[in-house]
Amino acid sequence: MMHQPAIGDLGRAFRMSTGAAAYQRFVQRQQEEERQRRERREDARNDDAELMDFAMVVVSASEIAQFRSELDRYDAATIAALQENEVELAQIRERMEELLGQAYVLPDGRRVFKTEDGLRVFDEHGIELDASTIDPDLIGDDHPHWETYRSYFDRAQELISERDEILRYQQELDEARERLDAGDMTQDEFDQMREQLVAEMPDAVRSQIPELASQALETGHDTPSAHNEATFVVDDDMVPTASKSFAPGFSG
Repeated sequence: MMHQPAIGDLGRAFRMSTGAAAYQRFVQRQQEEERQRRERREDARNDDAELMDFAMVVVSASEIAQFRSELDRYDAATIAALQENEVELAQIRERMEELLGQAYVLPDGRRVFKTEDGLRVFDEHGIELDASTIDPDLIGDDHPHWETYRSYFDRAQELISERDEILRYQQELDEARERLDAGDMTQDEFDQMREQLVAEMPDAVRSQIPELASQALETGHDTPSAHNEATFVVDDDMVPTASKSFAPGFSG
């Protein structure tokens, strides 16, 4: 005779089958969520790869050729700016020597200048001397005044700083050429370098390139022309002395 399951056994079997189905649905949901997470991660990797591919776009040959032409122009402008700087600095130093030849000379050989108000005295390096070193009244008005000498002195300092700035820019141009020759530059790097060389161009170099010089004037950008137009007055009774090197040391 076949054994009939008790009512309690049927209840337990039903509960077990119901729990198994629920557990199966739970597992399926977990698997589906994991699949969706994998797909999202894969999509993100693909997006990153697309961005990287965009950044690594090879610079076109026409762009490189055009930029090399620009570098040639910048090089020529840099050389012209250095030449102008050298000429003006030589003129300034010559006039300073003329003033030094007319300056009052201390017993220790230092050449000094009295201010126009007659109250202060400076040596040729821009160092102020106190009354215990030199009485201003001892320096006659037939000697050049400090204000006259200082106008040349300051301009010489400006030209020396300008020359250093031009030389640094010339080095940047050389580095740009080397970077181009390496052939591993992204489009972003190329565009950034190109813009940077224009933005960091010294005024003395910019003034040698007509279109950039005109842009500087339109935007009120300072240019060396303002300095070049300054008038330096040399006294008529100045007698040129033997040429002598001058190394400015004034920092005030």
